[in-house]
Amino acid sequence: MSDAVESPSKPREPARRNRRQTEAKLRRAVEDLLVEGGFSALTPSAVGQRAGVNKMLIYRYFGDLPGLVRSIAYAEDFFPTFDALCGDLTVAELLALPVNRRAAHIIDRNARVLMERPVVLELMVWELVERNELTAIMEEARETLGLRLMAELFPDVADKQMLQAFSALLSAGVTYLALRRRKIRWYAGLDLTTDAAWDEMAHAVEIMTGALDPATEQALRP
Repeated sequence: MSDAVESPSKPREPARRNRRQTEAKLRRAVEDLLVEGGFSALTPSAVGQRAGVNKMLIYRYFGDLPGLVRSIAYAEDFFPTFDALCGDLTVAELLALPVNRRAAHIIDRNARVLMERPVVLELMVWELVERNELTAIMEEARETLGLRLMAELFPDVADKQMLQAFSALLSAGVTYLALRRRKIRWYAGLDLTTDAAWDEMAHAVEIMTGALDPATEQALRP
């Protein structure tokens, strides 16, 4: 009698699928608790209870609670990414735009993406109230992404300090207005609930960032 040949074991697809589903539940629980109570509401027990799973799965899948928060902060659907800022343009089309039109497009897209992601806006509110290990993770992720995007989206701007200054002022401005829009409709006579207001602000950004154009930048230097 010949020995039976044992077939190779098949991948445990259901187990992997269950893990992905559980990880998604835990991430959603963190986001929900952040919106409701800020970072102080995040404890392993609270997250596990909200997700409907054993809190020990946080340690099994993410190492610890900061690891879970880090997985959210660096996810593509959290802070606006390169692709999100491109919008309906290809990378080549975006980089081919003059610097000021490119800046206007990116700032406008950043604002609109943030308005579509209320959890991110709530996080920014709580960051102003609380400082701890978890807020530091979010801050690190946002800064890392922002600096990388500046380098990738504006390789032709020579004055990097000026670029950073413009980025800080303009991104902070649209973030504040996106936050304000949730509760208050008007600012400086602009109806923040309308596309027309954001289109006007994008046009203003285009005019202001003309100083970043290489030719203009050279002419402005003493």
